[in-house]
Amino acid sequence: MFYWLLYWIVRIVFSLYFRIQVRGLENVPRRGPLLILVNHVTLLDPPMAAVLMPRSVYFMAKIELFSYPVLGWLIKHLHAFPVRRGRPDRQAIRISLDLLENQQALLIFPEGHRSKTGELQEARAGAVYLAQKAGCDCLPIGISGHYGFRKTICYSIGPVFRIPRDMNRHDAQKLVMQKIAEQIPDNRDKSLSRKKPL
Repeated sequence: MFYWLLYWIVRIVFSLYFRIQVRGLENVPRRGPLLILVNHVTLLDPPMAAVLMPRSVYFMAKIELFSYPVLGWLIKHLHAFPVRRGRPDRQAIRISLDLLENQQALLIFPEGHRSKTGELQEARAGAVYLAQKAGCDCLPIGISGHYGFRKTICYSIGPVFRIPRDMNRHDAQKLVMQKIAEQIPDNRDKSLSRKKPL
């Protein structure tokens, strides 16, 4: 209950501050295990992506973010759980698999860190491991535009896909980033006419 109250408060605040455009909401499965794969631009990506989804979403966030008074409180109550970067975090992986096993939606950033240039980075192995281990649908989201007062930030949601369990890791990592790249304007039709405001 509190999640949805906070969800709407954050969504309204973000909508007033930014110009948000969302495309492809019809591609989001309303139930069942789902791995949401998003490129990573700023610290605002996790809460922003979470409140754009029409279903409850869980997501990993680097453990350092929980030390920020406002942001840490916000992401915790938007279903974030900590992950230690730089080495495999078995606890975070176990939580992730448990969530997917319990038919939840899990949002992760395959690149593992923010892109300083905005260019897509290589996917980390963790995203592929979760997708293949859970055998669940994957939902690619491409973020483009700029965060800033009344600046336009665009979220494009593509159709779900699955990573075959027998696909080798390198090819699977390339597939993940290819699917995200297809949702970013420089890699598809640049027209915004099909996007609808939040």
